[in-house]
Amino acid sequence: MAGFVSPTRRNITFALLFVVAILSYVDRQIFTLFQDDIKAELGLGDGQLGMLTGLSFALFYALAAFPIARYADRGDRRLVISVCVIIWSAATALCGMAHNFWQMMAARIGLAAGEAGAGPATNSLLTEIYPTERRTLVISGMLAASAIGLSGGLALGGWLSQYFGWRDVFLILGLPGIGIGVAVWLFSAEPRRGRGEVTVPARQVALGEVLRTMAGNVSLRWVGLLLTMVPLTGFALILWGASFFQRVHGMSKAETGFWLGGAMAAGLVIGNLLAGWVSDRYGKANPGFNGWFAGIGLLIAFPFALLFALSSNAYVALACFVVVKFMMTLHLGPIISLSFAQVPVAMRAMMSATINMFIGLAGTGLGGTLAGYVSQYFAADYGEKSLQPALAVLSCCLLVGGVAAIMAGRTAKPLTED
Repeated sequence: MAGFVSPTRRNITFALLFVVAILSYVDRQIFTLFQDDIKAELGLGDGQLGMLTGLSFALFYALAAFPIARYADRGDRRLVISVCVIIWSAATALCGMAHNFWQMMAARIGLAAGEAGAGPATNSLLTEIYPTERRTLVISGMLAASAIGLSGGLALGGWLSQYFGWRDVFLILGLPGIGIGVAVWLFSAEPRRGRGEVTVPARQVALGEVLRTMAGNVSLRWVGLLLTMVPLTGFALILWGASFFQRVHGMSKAETGFWLGGAMAAGLVIGNLLAGWVSDRYGKANPGFNGWFAGIGLLIAFPFALLFALSSNAYVALACFVVVKFMMTLHLGPIISLSFAQVPVAMRAMMSATINMFIGLAGTGLGGTLAGYVSQYFAADYGEKSLQPALAVLSCCLLVGGVAAIMAGRTAKPLTED
């Protein structure tokens, strides 16, 4: 399949989509750095913050992902990605204009709807234009780009906070994305396009078919459990990490952006690239290896997650955060590769959207929202440090996820289709 596109055009496409993946998480993560300012100005509680960072975003992310992914499985994927980037960039700018909870929720919903379609379309496009032996590395490279966006968004936001208020920062970071969306349309490859037309397969894969495939496959059932449990912890740490260091350890926004952003970069970028290399080298023809590799990383992450949440020393917490993010990151690229090995090629964009649904609803939705409400519950006893017990409680989900990953590997079928 890689023969449809020249190596130069393929690499240009990867570079553009790498920037898109970075941008999506910069725009998403910048909210977490300023959420305490937003909380104060809009008169919100931690539960409402959790709704803004969590459930409202995740629910509309999931609702928008599937119709867009169905089109991506049969239509022009570069158009999908371009339009999605333009929509979420405009919504990011609108976050800076919100004056109450409902206006901010509407902007966050727009951000979610825009970001929902780019990921599945990107995975579908890249796995078609790159050869099989480089597939997991490419997927992990995109995950590393997301990690750069998470960490870079914090660092950039922290630096901008020294000169601008939160409203201006949303405008500064949102508007340039419109130009990036146009560049994707102009310069990226789409092998389905020939003389201006898109070749559309006769049969479209529906969400119900993907869910039935998962329900009928033992390995994919374990993947479903993993994708429910692990994001609960992972996104609670990501979405509340900035507030955690500001409240518990007294860091400024600039310090939080620098240190937490650096910790995320060290853990996530290296973890994603290592996961891709190891999975391509040892798991290409043996998807079961991917499950074992992912599970061991998650089990090792658990004690470090507890120490991160409960330590009274900011630098110990940062060091533990690096380890947690590194070990947790080892699971996603291999698990996506394992999942793709269990389904036909025509189902992979929808499978990617389904994986994103699990991650979004469980992680951004439940993880982000639960962390807010559990923190609010502990506030009476712990005050500003209520995020410590809240994040410690949610860390226990890593144990379940680790076991689920190992079982997914043990029950995985051999790769039967390119």
